[in-house]
Amino acid sequence: MFFSTILISAITFSVGSFLLIDFQFRSTLNREITAAYEENDILRFAMNKELETINDRLLYKYDTDSADKLEAVRNQLILQVAQSATINTSKGTIPFRLNDSAYHMVFDSINMDVDNSILKQLSDRQTGYEIVKSDSHYYIHTAGPVTIQVETLYLENFRDITFLFESRKDQYQTFYYLMFAMVAISGLVVFVVSRWLTGPLKKLSRATKQIANGKFDQRVSIQSRDEIGKLSKDFNKMAVKLEQMVEELREASRRQEDFVDSFAHELKTPLTSIIGYADMLRSKKMDPEQVILSANYIFEEGKRLESLSMKLMDMIILKNQQFSMKHIHARDFFASIQGAMLPLFEKENISFSVRAEDAILLMEPDLMKTVFLNLLDNSRKAMDRGGYIALLGKWDADHYIIIVADNGKGMEESELSKITEAFYMVDKSRARAQGGAGLGLAICSEILKLHGAAMEFQSVPGEGTTVTIQLKGAEKI
Repeated sequence: MFFSTILISAITFSVGSFLLIDFQFRSTLNREITAAYEENDILRFAMNKELETINDRLLYKYDTDSADKLEAVRNQLILQVAQSATINTSKGTIPFRLNDSAYHMVFDSINMDVDNSILKQLSDRQTGYEIVKSDSHYYIHTAGPVTIQVETLYLENFRDITFLFESRKDQYQTFYYLMFAMVAISGLVVFVVSRWLTGPLKKLSRATKQIANGKFDQRVSIQSRDEIGKLSKDFNKMAVKLEQMVEELREASRRQEDFVDSFAHELKTPLTSIIGYADMLRSKKMDPEQVILSANYIFEEGKRLESLSMKLMDMIILKNQQFSMKHIHARDFFASIQGAMLPLFEKENISFSVRAEDAILLMEPDLMKTVFLNLLDNSRKAMDRGGYIALLGKWDADHYIIIVADNGKGMEESELSKITEAFYMVDKSRARAQGGAGLGLAICSEILKLHGAAMEFQSVPGEGTTVTIQLKGAEKI
C-alpha cells in the first residue's frame, strides 16, 4: 500500500507537472514566434519602402551611366539604408541581417555565428523561422524576402528567447524540489495512514492465529464503523459462534464418554454377579435353597440386562425411525395411563389424581404413553412411602400442556440440566436398587423430540418436582 501509493502519486505528479511546464513553454514560444514574424514583417515593409524610393531615384538620376556603375551605387545605397534602419521595441532595437539574391550577406547588425541556410528553403513569397543557439543564448531566427522590382533580397531578424529556456529550467528545478517535498510529505502521510488502516488487520491476523492454536476466547476491539470495523464485528461473531460450537462438541464428547463409562458400569456390575454365582453353582456343592437363591439372582440380573438392552434398542430405533401420528381424545389417553399406574400407586399408598380438559391430541399414543409412564414411575421412586402425584391436562392459551407433579424428594437446580442424559441418575444407589439404569428420561426426551414437544422441569429439594410438557397440534373440542 505504501510503495504503490507513493509510486502512483509520484508518476501522476510528474506527468502533470511536465505537461503543465511544457504547455506553458510552448504557449509562450508560440507568442514569441508570432512576435518575431511581426518584427520581420515590419522590417521588410520598411526596407521595401526605402529601397523602392532609392531604386526610383537611381533610375532617374543615373539612367545614362553604365550598368556596373549603377549596380555599385545601388548596393552602396542599400547598405546605407540598412545601416540607418532601426526599429525599437520594448526589448530594444531589433537585430537583423540583409542578404542579396545570391544569399551573400550585405549587412549584419548583430555579430552571430549563425548560417543562413534557412534562406535556401524559402520561396519568393514565403517566410520561415528556426530556433538557434549562439553563445549560450537562444534566438528565434526569422527570414523573409524583400522584392525590389526583379531583384529579391532576404531579411533575417533575431529575437532573443533565452529567458524562455531559463524559465523552463527554473521551473524544472522548482519541480524537482517540490517533487522531493511531495514524496517526503505524502510518504509520511501514507505511512501513518497505512499503519492506521493495517493495524486492525494485524490484530485480526494475531487473533486468527490464536484461534488456530485453540484459544477460542480471542476477540478484537472495534474502533471504527468502516469496512474494517464491520470485518472485526463479523470476526467476533464468528469467534463467539466457533467457541460455542467447540464447547458443544466438548460437551457432546463428554456426554459420549460418560455414556460409555456408564454403560460399561451398568454391564459390569450385573455381569460380575452373574459370573460369580454361576461359578459357585459350577464349582461348589450347595444345598437346594442356596442353589435356588443363586439361580434367582442370576435370573434377576439377566432380566435387568435384558431390560437395559431393550431400552438402548428403543433409543436407537427412535433416532432412526419415522412414526405416524394419530388424533387421540385426551380423556381416553389419560384414562389408559391412570388404569396402568393406579394399582401400583395404591399398593405403595400414593395418592394419584388425574384431571384432563377436553382436547384432541396429535401423537403416537404408544410412544407418548411410555413418556408419562416413565415420568410417573420417576415420581413414585422419589417417595419413600406414601405421597401425592398428579397428572393434569389443560389448555394454556393456544397450547395444550400436560403436567406431572409430585411432593417427593425433589432435585437440586444443578441436576435439572443433566437428568435427560443417558445413564444419569440423581441417586444412583437408590435407582439401581429399584431397577433403574438412568435411561428413562433419555428415552422420553427422544420421544418428545419426535413430537416437536417441549419438556420443562421445576424442582425444589424436599418439596417435590413438576414436569410440564407442551404439545403441538392439539385441537379444542
